[in-house]
Amino acid sequence: MNRIVKDTARLTIVSFFLQGLGLLMNIIISNKLGTASVGIMTLIFSLFSFIMVLANGNIFISTSRFVSEEIGAGNGNVRRIMRLSIGFSLTLSMTFAFASAGLAGVISEKAGGGAELAVSVRIIALSLTPAALGSCIRGYFNGVRNVKVPCIGDIIEFAAKWASLMWGTVFLLDKGLSVYILISVSILIGEAVSCIYYAVKYSAEYRKFAALPEISPRITKISSYLKLSLPIVASGYVQMIMSTANETLVPIMLLRHDSSAERAMSEYGMFEAMIIPTVFYPSVILTSLANIMIPEIARANSSANFTRVKSLIEKIFDRSFCYSFFVAGMLLTAGKNIGEILCPSDSLVGETLVKMFIVVPFIYLEIVLEGIIKGLGKQNFSTINSLCEYVIRIICVVIFVKLYGFAGVLISYYASNIYSNIVRIVFVCRTADITFDFCGYIIKPFVLCFFCCQFAMAAAKFMKFSSVLSETVIYLCIAAIVFIIMYELDKKFFKRQKVYAAA
Repeated sequence: MNRIVKDTARLTIVSFFLQGLGLLMNIIISNKLGTASVGIMTLIFSLFSFIMVLANGNIFISTSRFVSEEIGAGNGNVRRIMRLSIGFSLTLSMTFAFASAGLAGVISEKAGGGAELAVSVRIIALSLTPAALGSCIRGYFNGVRNVKVPCIGDIIEFAAKWASLMWGTVFLLDKGLSVYILISVSILIGEAVSCIYYAVKYSAEYRKFAALPEISPRITKISSYLKLSLPIVASGYVQMIMSTANETLVPIMLLRHDSSAERAMSEYGMFEAMIIPTVFYPSVILTSLANIMIPEIARANSSANFTRVKSLIEKIFDRSFCYSFFVAGMLLTAGKNIGEILCPSDSLVGETLVKMFIVVPFIYLEIVLEGIIKGLGKQNFSTINSLCEYVIRIICVVIFVKLYGFAGVLISYYASNIYSNIVRIVFVCRTADITFDFCGYIIKPFVLCFFCCQFAMAAAKFMKFSSVLSETVIYLCIAAIVFIIMYELDKKFFKRQKVYAAA
């Protein structure tokens, strides 16, 4: 478990840094171009992400899981697995690259972007193959638990992508360069540079296991590989298609509720570029944990070590419930201040952060639950449940956003996340034969969160603050320190009680 903690810490530190910079970039661009322009930019990113996922085929998850299962089964022959994964990713990405380039005009016409968007789609088509190859190799390093390589790769991709985007925003947009082309070029640069890095690191690995004697792996034929990987591909497609449909409908329904296109795109821009990144920013810890747990659970499951699988899931539940409740409490008590810091010109950000505190535990738990489900190889359930989740969300968007405006977006998040993640919890508990500990997973995190908030509020009353920023930072730091201390004390007490019970 110590190695899991260390790997999670490494990924978390890098993710905190990169997502924090990404949120800062959104704020800078928002201040320069306006929130409505950020909304348009978000829609462009959604279109490009849609094409990227289709060409990628969730290859990171499938490669990570198959490599880990191969090692867990005792064979250790990942050479054949990687040949199949790389071949599959190259074939899929090249197919969509040619299709995207050929259909760029049609895509641009349907999206209403004109000739400039068509050029951007063709530029994106060039980035599909290096993106897929990079994801495949990244999955290999995650599967063998060498997380240092993916961490450095993420930093390289982020630096190349955002440096080119910010440089173009500052120096080229005023000279008439299209925002479509600027975004697509930045994506191409980021994917190409990171792919080169991954290829160099993988070449050293390949020389090592290529010299080993050929041992028959668990997956020997392309037909067997496709049988196992296609459900994972389908899951990624379902989630991306439904997510894109939802993100496209939101601004349309906002426009129907409010006749002002400027206000509709402004609300959408604030939601996608400030509110959602802020809500998900603390979740990088759980995202890192989920990425580590997929190969860890897959390895234990393939070796029929079900006791370890159960133990891992119980520990994940304990940490995830406590942490998600704590973040929800922070949004409830400090959400308005955070919103004022991010967007002083509009109170919508702060008000929405406060209103989303109830659904935050469900959003956060989805991250680790999906990692567990993928590690257990129950991809079909994940696909069906994700489909139901987005159907509920889209129905709510169509009905409630048109009637109540932006409040309808929150209703859609509440309904879809609460339903789908209760179903996920029940499924994981039944599959892993785990009894849901209501006291340990609900009561204890709630009490812990309440105590941290009250203590931080009481401590803040004795201090004088020069600004909202200093007040918010100090409050969050005090609450976080108290949370860590209380959680560690509780963990030690729990271990002591187990020792007494065993004696």
